[in-house]
Amino acid sequence: MLVPCSVESVRVHVLTNQHVVLLQAEGVRRLLPIWIGPDQAYSIATRIAGITSERPLTHDLIVDMLTKIGAEITRVVVKDLVADESGGGVFHGSVFLQVADREIEVDCRPSDAIALAVRCSARILVSETVLDRSAINAESSDDNELSVFKEFIESLPDDPQQNS
Repeated sequence: MLVPCSVESVRVHVLTNQHVVLLQAEGVRRLLPIWIGPDQAYSIATRIAGITSERPLTHDLIVDMLTKIGAEITRVVVKDLVADESGGGVFHGSVFLQVADREIEVDCRPSDAIALAVRCSARILVSETVLDRSAINAESSDDNELSVFKEFIESLPDDPQQNS
C-alpha cells in the first residue's frame, strides 16, 4: 500500500552539515527523514519556498523537457529501503510518467523524484513498508524514541541555506 505524503521541510543538521528532507504522511503524525545531497536539498527547498532561479536548475530543465515532449509526471514513489554494508540503508524511488496512453516508470533517487514532484504538483507516495521501517511516529508510546527524534529535529535550523 502507498501512503500520500507531503514535504514538511528541508533541513541541514547543524553538527554534521548533512541535508535531510522530511516527508509528512497524510492523515497520521508520522515523519519520514530521508538524507539527501546538498544540490537536491537546495532544489527542493527553493521550490517549496517559492524562490525562482535566474536560470533553470536541473530539475526545472527535466520538467520543461518532459512537458515539451508531451510527458507528464503523475506521481513519484519512495518504494524501498535497501540495507547497505555500513548498516544503514539506501532509499529507492520511481518517477511515473504519462506519455499519451502509456505509463512509464523510471527508477531514480527519491531526492530527485521529490524535487521533480514539487515542481509539477505530482503526488508523493511512500510505501507503507518503508514508513513502518523508517518513519517516526509522533503518537508513539515509546517516549525515548520520540524525545531523541524531537532533539534531532530541534537541532536542525529552519533555514535550508544555513551551512550550505
